[in-house]
Amino acid sequence: MGDVPHAWVEQTVTGGVIVAPWGPGNGGEGIVRLVVTEPGKAWGHFTRPSAFMRLRQQRPDRAGHDVYLRGEEWPADGIQSRTTLSPEDIDGWATQFAVSLRAPGMFWAVERDDQDENAYVLWLYGDDRQSWASSDHEPGASDHLVVQAGPRRLWDEREAAYRWWQEQGRPCFDRFGLTAGRDGQTAWLDEPSNPVGP
Repeated sequence: MGDVPHAWVEQTVTGGVIVAPWGPGNGGEGIVRLVVTEPGKAWGHFTRPSAFMRLRQQRPDRAGHDVYLRGEEWPADGIQSRTTLSPEDIDGWATQFAVSLRAPGMFWAVERDDQDENAYVLWLYGDDRQSWASSDHEPGASDHLVVQAGPRRLWDEREAAYRWWQEQGRPCFDRFGLTAGRDGQTAWLDEPSNPVGP
């Protein structure tokens, strides 16, 4: 998770406002407006999407593609399945934000098709440096090939998170918020008593 440095919360007087970029680590970052409500604690809503460069301490050290496939050719030891959820459905900024909150600990990359500029493979990689998934996007297709390997089933997690987002009414940034305190930071939907997590 891309945290707001706690020193900012500690150094801001009660009633003071902190406006900062914040993101779950794998897409769809937003701008959060926090109000310090007591020493060492702040909370507030997200206001809009963000495209700022992350602070150096917010950038994770990520393994390359070859680490996950361990030198084997795709599909390596992956398990194949089909899905009706297109990688394109999870492409929006707010969608990525919500899905990443519900299914943390992974990041993604896109591999374009040399023959068809509209076709691509969405790769998902786990922070565990073992789990990976790929999903093919072919324009006009009604279902898509998914391959998953490793201890986690990343595509299944991402798809479940997407379904959750739909069930919540497809919320945009302004329905999400963040509480930041000495014990860490928690994202929530609509109110702090409704945390968003796996």
